[in-house]
Amino acid sequence: MKKIYLLLFISISMQAQKGYPTPAMADNHLFYIQHSQNHNTFVYEANFTNKRFDDVEPIKIHRVAYTKGGVKEQLTKLQRKLAYGIEIQKLKENHYEFSLVSYPGKKLYMELGPKDKPHVKTTVNGKKMILSKMFLSMEESKSLKPKVEYIDFYGIDPESKKEIKERFYMK
Repeated sequence: MKKIYLLLFISISMQAQKGYPTPAMADNHLFYIQHSQNHNTFVYEANFTNKRFDDVEPIKIHRVAYTKGGVKEQLTKLQRKLAYGIEIQKLKENHYEFSLVSYPGKKLYMELGPKDKPHVKTTVNGKKMILSKMFLSMEESKSLKPKVEYIDFYGIDPESKKEIKERFYMK
């Protein structure tokens, strides 16, 4: 019986992003965020040269507006200040801690990994991961600030190197 519930849960949760486009992945790609209100995607990329992150702006963020044919756009002031922007601080050379302005409690850590490829690590539900994407399930709302019901975090387990997904329910 537990197996049936597990299969049902997996099939329902995997349907959440069916048909969503995947943005182009550059060498400096960190992760991206999609949400349930449309297919527009927020892409986070490391800003670095010669194996060093830029101290002024270590992460660059842009939006791929799939509702406009896949046009790459800068974030609006509202998106940057209330939702998809970041608060970042340098911990040491090539190591940064940051969080989304809309979710300051979730700490993310950017560093250079194997072969000097930048990546972001985090912990969700006690499980460590190298983050590849997030999916925000938002409740229908007529307000300017929609409420996030849960966030699906997708990534790679740093120990086993297997793909993992963790769901975090917002309180």
